[in-house]
Amino acid sequence: MSRDQVESLLYGGESPRNRTAFLQYLRDVQRGKSLLQLKAVAAAMTPEIRQSWSARSFTPVQTSDGAFDEVVCNISYHFHKHGQKYGTIRKMTDEALHYFALHRHQAQARKTDGLLALPNGSLYEPGGRIVTFVG
Repeated sequence: MSRDQVESLLYGGESPRNRTAFLQYLRDVQRGKSLLQLKAVAAAMTPEIRQSWSARSFTPVQTSDGAFDEVVCNISYHFHKHGQKYGTIRKMTDEALHYFALHRHQAQARKTDGLLALPNGSLYEPGGRIVTFVG
């Protein structure tokens, strides 16, 4: 960087309240739960995608733009953590369902909650709904 260029930092002495809000936003992004991420998932959601995913282990989120349910939050989190390589939530969902179909015979039922644990660490409900897919 030359001496003539100036780098702008996201935090430039704003009040502690603003800094705290920004840090919370960064945590939300890492959890796949920023408003932008949630809106993108909700917009890409189809009835088939919704039926393929479980609402287990996620809570709904209330934002300034409204509420997002457990399924949207689940997909948003998993797409952010593991699914971006698929490009779309549709492709990630299709891959997760395909993986389940190919590896169901290797599933181990967990005693604590009855979920099926597959070799790659993904979890499914016994009927095949995706709880978590780590592809």
